[in-house]
Amino acid sequence: MNHSKMSLSRRQFLQFTGMAVGAAALAACAAPVAAPAGGGAAPAAETKTLEAWSRMTGLAQESLQGIIDNYNASNTVGATVEFVFIAQTQGSQADEKLLTAVAGGNPPPLYYADRFTVPQFAHEGFFAEITDLAQAAGISEADYYSFAWQETVYKGGIYALSFDTDTRALWYNKDIMAEAGLDPETPPTNLAEWKAASEALTVRDSNGRITRHGVNPIYDQAWLYTWGFAYRGEFQDPATLQITFANENNIKAMEDLKAWIDEIGIEDINAMLAACAGGACNDANDYFWTGQSAMTVSGNWKVAQAHRYKPDTNYGVAPFPGPDGPAPHASWAGGWSWAIPMGTTDVETAFDALNYFCGPEGQLKYNKDTFHIPTNIKASEDPFFREDPLHAVFMDLLPVSHTRPPIPLGSKLWDMQFRAFREEIPNGTKTPEQALVDIDTTINQELEDIGFFS
Repeated sequence: MNHSKMSLSRRQFLQFTGMAVGAAALAACAAPVAAPAGGGAAPAAETKTLEAWSRMTGLAQESLQGIIDNYNASNTVGATVEFVFIAQTQGSQADEKLLTAVAGGNPPPLYYADRFTVPQFAHEGFFAEITDLAQAAGISEADYYSFAWQETVYKGGIYALSFDTDTRALWYNKDIMAEAGLDPETPPTNLAEWKAASEALTVRDSNGRITRHGVNPIYDQAWLYTWGFAYRGEFQDPATLQITFANENNIKAMEDLKAWIDEIGIEDINAMLAACAGGACNDANDYFWTGQSAMTVSGNWKVAQAHRYKPDTNYGVAPFPGPDGPAPHASWAGGWSWAIPMGTTDVETAFDALNYFCGPEGQLKYNKDTFHIPTNIKASEDPFFREDPLHAVFMDLLPVSHTRPPIPLGSKLWDMQFRAFREEIPNGTKTPEQALVDIDTTINQELEDIGFFS
């Protein structure tokens, strides 16, 4: 394992900082049920200050600060962690400020990473390998849901620890449904029912412009992955590891989506997306909480938001509607992780903090505060995560959820699916088939170029 400083080539730096096409994806990361704070690291002679960079806001930021406060009060290695908010690079999963810091030899000791990007950052040399430290702490693959573990490992080495996870389903406002004459206890189960319900819940002004959406089918967590999995599509061949966005089921999903967008009106779809750009509709300003959208496709983290922002409104959650019926197999799991950027001078002390964050105390505090789901199997069995019936729906989806392909081009792949799903297909600049073929062609060629298939 190499903990030493490294220099980045101009090509590597530009490859990451030039990725500005996608958008933020929500998800989460989890932790091991082992190793308390201070375990395995030699006592420090003096207090060391470690910056922990994160893009989280709202409830998530509050919980992370609480975890850091607890660690600072209890660790035995003489470390003080400071939370540092870092705004995400607009339109991309690549974090330009992090990459600049690593390239300049002054990285933060701790970084909150979208877990599916870990293989890419590991491949390009931005994250330090922590295999030996994890093994010494007793961290084992058997402790985790396999998808979460796989996303933190690259070529057999561990480059992050997972922190939480999530699944996705259809949220609906029962009060608005009742007002519109719909049965609030009977959510839509297939595409035809969903479209009919959305139309009944949509309100337009005298000019025909939407003032309340039934649902925006490309908003929030209704990504290309969500639609594709609902149609039993696949995004990577398990045998060849080739990316397969142009799977016939994915194409059919995007053709049906495009037809629905045309029925709703692309102008209204785009107007909502523009109004919510740059996080303007996050947390309490979400169109779902403000009542400007009666339904939305989102994750279990909304349970915590419902408790805080709309405790007196009645909501329901159901599996994403499939083309012909319920599609519980349609959900997918994302998540976050904590990693140590390459060039950190005291990896052992940083790992002590990282292991606490992703250990039993840290992960359970975060997941209970925010209603995410632990990726540590034992922790996820805590009765808390099924006490709220809304959250129980997401827990039921976890065993049948999928994940994004864990490849060393994960960030670029996300950015390309974002552009296809939010721009090219809805606006008709590419047909669904051409947009998906272009993703496969580009990503598979680059994977071939770096020897991923060999």
